[in-house]
Amino acid sequence: MADTKTQAVTESANERVAVNGDLEFVEELLSSGAAELKFCYQCSTCTVVCPITPDESPFPRKEMVYAQFGLKEKLVSSLDSWLCIHCNDCSTHCPRGAKPADVMNVIRSMSVVHFARPAFLATAAQSPSRVWMLFLIPAIIIAAVILGLPDGSALGFLSGTVVFSRMMPVAAIDVVFLPAVAFAVVTALLSILGFLRSLRVEYPRTGGGESLSTAIMGTVLDVLSHRKFLECTTNKSRAGAHALVMYGFIGLVITTTAVGILYYMNRFGMDTEVSPYGFFHPVKVLGNVSGTLVFLGCAAMLARRMASGKSGKATVFDWTFLWVFFLTVITGFASQVFRVFDLAVPAYGIYYVHLVLVFFLLAYVPYTKMGHILFRAVAMVYARWSGRAIVRPVIRDGLPPKRDVQAEPQPQ
Repeated sequence: MADTKTQAVTESANERVAVNGDLEFVEELLSSGAAELKFCYQCSTCTVVCPITPDESPFPRKEMVYAQFGLKEKLVSSLDSWLCIHCNDCSTHCPRGAKPADVMNVIRSMSVVHFARPAFLATAAQSPSRVWMLFLIPAIIIAAVILGLPDGSALGFLSGTVVFSRMMPVAAIDVVFLPAVAFAVVTALLSILGFLRSLRVEYPRTGGGESLSTAIMGTVLDVLSHRKFLECTTNKSRAGAHALVMYGFIGLVITTTAVGILYYMNRFGMDTEVSPYGFFHPVKVLGNVSGTLVFLGCAAMLARRMASGKSGKATVFDWTFLWVFFLTVITGFASQVFRVFDLAVPAYGIYYVHLVLVFFLLAYVPYTKMGHILFRAVAMVYARWSGRAIVRPVIRDGLPPKRDVQAEPQPQ
């Protein structure tokens, strides 16, 4: 890698520090959605207008410096890139159009790849030419299971009343999806543990940190209230759409869990109603309401991204997750409608697509945008626990400490 490294020297008040910059990493940043990075001239406007950055060593100015110097290890291990919520205030007010919010978004995506185990799945999830392979895996597995069942090879389930368990019995779903979920849990833990180890090195705990329980509770309240989103100005309306998706997703998780519990209660001899449930069954109502919330939230996000630049540049990472989540809900509703009207071919066909999309969401949690839920939550807890929300540890890369940029004239 020696031929891809460059030596840069930065000066502080009393010392000179050599910085090893990775040119390949800079090129990757530029080609992954942060092409405007080169326009940044360090005026600090982004740190002044950011409504949620800490007072000490604020972001995203220092991340822009690190990115221009190619300091890969500092960026992929950055806590602050995850505290940023991509509200786009910094990009809107940047006098050079350097789009710091997009740079932070790309850094987060690269962080996911860096800590992912195995990394090639995360790389595929962010590649337009390879993401299709992640869909092909569940498509083949689910098709093989269906065709291997008694009614599968002869497509016997197409005759008679539409009952999805004839095509894919609950036992078969368990065989396919439980290992997928277990895989996601194990790989997610490996990714998060690697992330935490890097945070402990870059952001050691200070005396101002909260207890772990307090940090977790504060983070939960921040997430549920969307308080940080509401502090933004440029993209403040994004908070509503984001909240719809979040609460809808929570409702769908509860619905799926309830369906599983009721099914196994019935299997073990307890008298419970079995699926498909009536339209006004509490589980059905919760599922439909939750799905509607996700549908409305995803539709608002997609419309905003396609119609306005205020949301920032969306990468393959962003688009894939939004469309998969959106289509998962649509196929869920559509398969339900066709089942009610007893239209076998479209009902079973759409249900198959629905299962493939659900597999994608569950099995690839550590590698897709869904992984942001984990990384951001961990980062928010760690910031409170370590004291980062109050004061940043001493910078060790030779950059000068933050000045009072609000009191200084900005470069013209």
